[in-house]
Order: sequence, then C-alpha cells, then structure tokens
Amino acid sequence: MNIAVCDDEENIRIYIKRLIEKQDVPCRVMEFSSGEELLRFWEQEDREPLDILLLDISMDGTDGIEIAQQIRDWKEEREEVLWGSLPLLIFVTGYPEYMPKAFTFNAFQYLVKPIDEKEFEDVFAQAVRACRCLNRKKNTVPGEILVRSGSITRNVPVDDIYYIESSNRKIIVSMWEEVIECYGKISEMELELREGFFRIHKGYLVNMKYVEKYSRTEVQMKNGKRFPISKYKYQDFIKAYLEYITEDSR
Repeated sequence: MNIAVCDDEENIRIYIKRLIEKQDVPCRVMEFSSGEELLRFWEQEDREPLDILLLDISMDGTDGIEIAQQIRDWKEEREEVLWGSLPLLIFVTGYPEYMPKAFTFNAFQYLVKPIDEKEFEDVFAQAVRACRCLNRKKNTVPGEILVRSGSITRNVPVDDIYYIESSNRKIIVSMWEEVIECYGKISEMELELREGFFRIHKGYLVNMKYVEKYSRTEVQMKNGKRFPISKYKYQDFIKAYLEYITEDSR
C-alpha cells in the first residue's frame, strides 16, 4: 500500500508518518513538502499508484484545494469514476471552515490540526478497509476494458488484446486485425490489466496468452512482433509467464 503525506510543515509530516507506522499496516509512506512537488510526482508516467493521500488544505503556493481540483480534472479527462476510486483523499487542516468546499472534491475523510491520535487511528482504519475493498475489485480481471479514441468510447475484449504500446503520450492497443490509438498512460493500463498481462519494458505491456517465445533480450508475439525486454524485468517475467502457463494448463 502506497501512502502519500503532503504538508509544507515538516513537523506535521513527521508526526503523521509516525502515526501511520504505529498502525501496523504494511505500507510505503512518501512525503511531499509542497503541492508543486506532489503534482510533479503525479504527472510522471511511471509513478507508483497512490492508495491513500493525506493532503494539507492550506499550504503556501499550490494548496490542497487546487491539488484536489487537478486530480478531479485528471480523472474526468480519463472518464474515471470520482467517488470510490484511488487514491482515497484525506484532508488535513487547521481551518475546519474549509471542509464544506473540500468535500466537493470527493474527499474520503478529514482530520483537524492538531491531530488527535485516536481520531487518526479511526480515520486511517476506515481508509485502509475501503482501500483494500477497492483493490480487490480492481484486481479482478475484466472481461472488457473501455478505450476512448477521439470522440468514440468502446468496449474492447481483454482476450483480443495482443499488446499495448506507449508512444509520445499515446497508448496503442494492438489486436489481431485492428489498432486503436488513444491518449493515456501505459501505467494505468498495467493497473487495469493485471492478471495475464506483463509489462516487459517501459513502453510495452504484453498479453502472455499471445507470447510465442522469449529470450533474455526480447519477447516474440504470435503475430510475429518482437519487443525488447528490460534486463530488470527478465526474471520477474519468467516467473509470471511460468505461473500463467501452469495455471492455464489446469
């Protein structure tokens, strides 16, 4: 579980991190000292997905409300659901009067400074339970995925996808007789297509159902396409592929 804490006060970040560590929940905590720093991380194509975001409302520069607005806009552009999606947003503030506006951005919960330890435990436990529920749903392999190309949104059967390629901020979804280009991030496709797909390289996500053969340097698909495999991904790919063909043969 990846948890981000964004607050321009270092002592608050340290305190929140210490409270998280006391909850005995396996997680990685990332700290951001400003809204600008968080947004730079958010815009990275290969950033790690966030499960929970604890966000200070009133920071210097880009404040928490502006960040929440940008996250909402980002999701709307990709036609993602706004409520009940990750990351779960927990506002942290010393100004409770800001909360009505904050909740227009689909916040999960809020904490008022100075943060009460018992209140933090309750809110954090709620968030963890909700996060685990959402991840279970997300990890279920969909029979179809929604792909938007231009003004057209359509359902694409997962089994028809041979591979997905990232190119110049576009996603290329390749099937046997059709190629669909759309805007998006391959990291998002990787999250949606978990079981049966493997990201062999920064720019390639392959359906293991259509892998013909592989070597230490490349993967060849059944339609003859060859893609480089990262040396850092090779061992994990072998393990995942062997698990896939073993499960498929049962």
